[in-house]
Amino acid sequence: MTDSQEQRRNNKEAEAQGGRQKYPYPMSVFFIIGNEFCERFSYYGMKAILSIYLHSKLHFDEHSATAIYHGFSMCCYFTPIFGAMLADMFLGKFKTIIYISVIYVLGHLLKTLAAVPTLGVPPVEFSLIGLALIAIGTGGIKPCVAAFGGDQFKIPEQERQLQTFFSVFYFSINAGSLLSTFITPIIREDVQCFGDDTCYSLAFGIPALLMFIATVIIIIGKPMYTMKPPQGNIIPTVFGSIFYALKGKFSGKLTENHWLDLAKEKYDGTTVEDVKMLLRVLVLYIPLPVWWALFDQTGSRWTFQATRMNGAVGSSTIKPDQMQVANPFMILLLIPLFDKIIYPAFAKFGLLKKPLQRMTVGGILTAASFFISGFLELELQKTYANVPHDLTESHLFVVNSLPCNISVQLERNGHTHDFWVPSLSSFVKDEIDPEVYNVNVKSDVSCMPGKLKSYESTSKVHLYGKNVSSILISMNEGGLYPIAMTRMEEPHKAEGSAAARLRVMKHMGSKDSGMLTLVNTDEKIYNVTFEEGADDVVQQSDYLKMDIGAYKVMVDEKEIGDITIDQGGVYNILVSESHESKGMTVTPYVLTVPNSVHILWLLPQYIVITVGEVMFSITGLEFSYSQAPESMKSVVQAAWLLTVAFGNLIVIVIAELRALTQANEFFMFACLMLVDMGFFTWLAYRYQPREKSQNNDEYDMNSPTGISNTTYSHED
Repeated sequence: MTDSQEQRRNNKEAEAQGGRQKYPYPMSVFFIIGNEFCERFSYYGMKAILSIYLHSKLHFDEHSATAIYHGFSMCCYFTPIFGAMLADMFLGKFKTIIYISVIYVLGHLLKTLAAVPTLGVPPVEFSLIGLALIAIGTGGIKPCVAAFGGDQFKIPEQERQLQTFFSVFYFSINAGSLLSTFITPIIREDVQCFGDDTCYSLAFGIPALLMFIATVIIIIGKPMYTMKPPQGNIIPTVFGSIFYALKGKFSGKLTENHWLDLAKEKYDGTTVEDVKMLLRVLVLYIPLPVWWALFDQTGSRWTFQATRMNGAVGSSTIKPDQMQVANPFMILLLIPLFDKIIYPAFAKFGLLKKPLQRMTVGGILTAASFFISGFLELELQKTYANVPHDLTESHLFVVNSLPCNISVQLERNGHTHDFWVPSLSSFVKDEIDPEVYNVNVKSDVSCMPGKLKSYESTSKVHLYGKNVSSILISMNEGGLYPIAMTRMEEPHKAEGSAAARLRVMKHMGSKDSGMLTLVNTDEKIYNVTFEEGADDVVQQSDYLKMDIGAYKVMVDEKEIGDITIDQGGVYNILVSESHESKGMTVTPYVLTVPNSVHILWLLPQYIVITVGEVMFSITGLEFSYSQAPESMKSVVQAAWLLTVAFGNLIVIVIAELRALTQANEFFMFACLMLVDMGFFTWLAYRYQPREKSQNNDEYDMNSPTGISNTTYSHED
């Protein structure tokens, strides 16, 4: 028996039994799922490293980088409206996906080329144009791909198969996000290319390749697709009916019922009633942008927060941008956990049974996550680089190479600054006026008996505004010897990576120290060079960005000492003649303390905000779909995406104001979210769900009294 004969026989049996005709599972949907996986890998992989790239490579400050990041996100959620209208009114879903995917790939290509330093293209301009094209691409195809997959099924015969498709489809989204967010930060930091210690070009190039593959996959499946012609878009009709009704209302027309009834002069009654139901749902959307303003900062502010933390876990290191993987990973775990265990458990006590209740609790939890991040930020502030703020302030970094405590006095016009520098240690004196100072150093008479004969000495140092100068306290001909360094210090931490920064100071007197190298446990070699022809008493190298860990300090392949550098630390390493012997000695000094707060302390705020996402975002979208009329489902999706866009706009405004410290900004967002949830609760109490009529499955919106609000506070 052939396959077609078997199919006809099964259909006849189904019809004889009163069942529906059986249809084979459409294999075409696997091309659509493959396309979605690759596209999501592409999008989230690029976005995971975007904020750090803007800051560390394009040299935007954190506020500007945050604004650009959220500006990009905002555009990604504005463009779906135009993609949906293009597909529904002109091209159809398949052509829209293909044409806009070409723009998408071009955006990725420009973003990748901008990260290749040897090409000489303007990196900022290429990056921003690339981001604009990516926003058009991802937003343009967003409303089309899932709907195009749904078109492959025959409804109602394949309803169960359609549900399976959407489950697999959304799993592919999270899988693509999870993998790319984990992989691209590793490529960014652990691969070196074009003479740089990072490789953003490859980290952006792989997402570009995945988007190209996504486009090829969707094209290959063309012969198998069910193509539906454009059916028209309801959005122009919605806006048209609202505008027409408002125009009539302001022109003095009267109606005994709802003001939208004025639109029935031009639009059919069913459409107007559907718009009424839609507007009831959209009123609840007013507080939503604030929630998105908090949630989307996981890729910007929270990622910058992670750069200032210690990511060491055993012999490996968690990259700052890798922490974003916590969200999709926990989403995959929490959705079934809430559906099968948490919600049923709370329901036994009459709690969290209503969708608007769940959304309110989810919003409060989101606020709590920002309170957590604010308190964490207060702890992180203790490890931040101490940097002069403006030209009216300077700092002095004093390095004590002697095995005794030293008293230091800075004096100018009778004004003095007094402080101690411990034995073989360093000290940063901050908030000093930029001027020329007399520097008096003094030790106790018990210091280095038999070697040190003069216990006090004076020198001069010139302090410059918005800079950190330095002094090395050494010994010369039996007396204290303060030496003012000629090069400014750089207290800023290594940006966007699990690394440290290090400068070598060489103080060898008349001796030639030879070739100096640093070798870590992986046998990676750093050659230390000094300015040729420099006749300074103390020579200083440039600051090196280095992997963290233990190093051997080698001179002409002979080990003279060892050091250990930790993530985020900024060090000065002194190579000098030993005061105790005739050999050389190596001593590390800390200019900026390493990151002491571990990166896993971010997990509490990620866990809380992800729980908030499950309760607020997922519940909210499901509730909206259940309450919107069938003809308005696409409008609800468009409006939901617009709330994301407006949420990112809020972050842009706050970031550009630059009015608060980072900790206070987190607290401000948390308080704003609590106020927003109070407003949402008020709207939820006032909300009247649509009511089913007795004659059909639609809802009666003409009831003069409405119905009780079972979506918030009453039992079913």
